Amino acid sequence: MEEIKLVGVNKSNWMDVIFMTTNPSGQATICEEFVASNALSIVQSVFEENWTVKAVYADNILVGFTMYGYNDKELFYEICRIMIDRKYQRKGYGKQALRLVIDELRQKSDCNEIFLSTDPKNHKAINLYEGFGFESTGKEIDDEILYILTINKQEYN
Repeated sequence: MEEIKLVGVNKSNWMDVIFMTTNPSGQATICEEFVASNALSIVQSVFEENWTVKAVYADNILVGFTMYGYNDKELFYEICRIMIDRKYQRKGYGKQALRLVIDELRQKSDCNEIFLSTDPKNHKAINLYEGFGFESTGKEIDDEILYILTINKQEYN
């Protein structure tokens, strides 16, 4: 099994990160079918300081991107973006990356819940999130369904 790790976006990888895409054409765009582009996410993290952006690597191959942190507007911890490049999907990388992001957020003493949202037509993502215990809140944010994961600190220790 390949080692999945999260690595900060930096001088050596940022260009490769921004050109990753979920678009079937392989052409990166600002807004893709179910996710904003990595370039847009990186810019957002510069101007909204509570976001962490990381590249997802399988061994030493860049396969995806994630953005997570504290949402100042909604006042909760959120996984704002998680994507696996179209060339590396359906290999389990998204599941492993999501586990790592959840583990990082769980370590924050004030993080008792993690939120995320997704397009109601993104059935693959919904299955992934529900498999981790995320539950629909019944609320929507920007036409996406809002999900919550309640953190059990005893399970983590």
